[in-house]
Amino acid sequence: MSRAGFAVALALLTASPTLARTWTVGAAGSDFPLITPALAAAADGDTIVVGPGVYRENLVLHRRVALVGQGAPVLWGLGTGSVIRILAGGCEIRGLTIEGSGAGESNEMDAAIQVASGGNRIAGNTMRRVFYGVVIAGGADNEVADNAIAGFEDRPFGKRGDGIYVYRAPGARVVRNRISSQRDGIYFQYVPGGLAADNVVETSRYGLHVMFSNAIAVRGNTFRRSSVGANIMDSRAIEVTGNRFERNRGASAVGLALKQCDDSRVSGNIVVDNARGLQVDGASRNHVTGNRLLYNDVGVMLFSSAEQNTFTANRFDGNWSDVVVSGGRAGTRWSENGRGNSWSEYAGFDFTGDGVGERPHPLLTPFAVIEGANPAARLFLRSPAAEGLALAARIGFGPGTVEQDPAPLVPAAPGPPAEREGGHAGAALGLAAATLALALAVAREVSPC
Repeated sequence: MSRAGFAVALALLTASPTLARTWTVGAAGSDFPLITPALAAAADGDTIVVGPGVYRENLVLHRRVALVGQGAPVLWGLGTGSVIRILAGGCEIRGLTIEGSGAGESNEMDAAIQVASGGNRIAGNTMRRVFYGVVIAGGADNEVADNAIAGFEDRPFGKRGDGIYVYRAPGARVVRNRISSQRDGIYFQYVPGGLAADNVVETSRYGLHVMFSNAIAVRGNTFRRSSVGANIMDSRAIEVTGNRFERNRGASAVGLALKQCDDSRVSGNIVVDNARGLQVDGASRNHVTGNRLLYNDVGVMLFSSAEQNTFTANRFDGNWSDVVVSGGRAGTRWSENGRGNSWSEYAGFDFTGDGVGERPHPLLTPFAVIEGANPAARLFLRSPAAEGLALAARIGFGPGTVEQDPAPLVPAAPGPPAEREGGHAGAALGLAAATLALALAVAREVSPC
């Protein structure tokens, strides 16, 4: 071989990537008894397979490796800091049960897994009794998928961390996780283009918390039994599609809250058995379409700061109050292209057969008018006086409302029993003459005439 040919061959040889190696940890005959020395020996692209057993150690990943559990190994941290810290990009953590993080005593985000790089995948792990589950702070295009995360259920929300907290990490994907007993189940902060899909979050403060994150997609999740199912704030161009918000109850509980959330689309969701189904505050130019708001105390709570929002093709059924407005009118549109929403309380008819009622539907009951000005009135929502006030309005007494759906859709049939689960009872049966007299007296007091 000529000198030139030898030089070319040597260059090709030295440029060839080193073959990735698999290291084993655990049982007799494995390369290492613990994970830390395996990480020290591994090179970029290597895989570390962790066998059955309990490993009492905290780990730091400085190189691009895959850490894979086989046989349900338990990684039990040292009780301080984060159990796993990922500093290199492109790592994978899969198949581990992780416990024993710090509990935030030093105001640190002690977590089962803490990530400070991009392109990592955290999948198929179980994290239990940890302060935070997964913390991603920096780095783009990380994925957190198919994990089960449970926090400190016996602590108040203020002393728990979040299930999955993502900060300044664009393009993060959080999919198919089951999260419970955290402060916020999923928290996106400054995460443009993020995705939360097919997760189940329950018994937390907020199931989903979004702040300063544009173009987020929230699809196919279930948010239940929390103080707020999802709270989306200070963001725009959000897609909230095909989710289920259910049984979020408490004095100020909400299924879905939009606050300073603009130019977004809320469609195809089921909002059932919440204290307030959808709350819109300081949010503008949003399109709310094709949702089912069922058996909530209040279907939609609108604040006067909510401007130029459009509601169309939604179904309101069995709510104690379909709509409550706090403050003055905010230019809400209750129909689009001649089609409004379906209301179980609609009293009109569709004579032309086009699916649209012949007369507008008033949205605010007399009691809802009172409630919008004085939220404490909700304590009397199911009282005989409230029922009597509604009856009085139907026969021409009491406060009117200028808020109406101009093109109400003919109501659909009532939902199946599954959608009624945990819901409140329907309207009370007839009223006594004394109740009607009381209602008429209240009507005269609140009537603007």
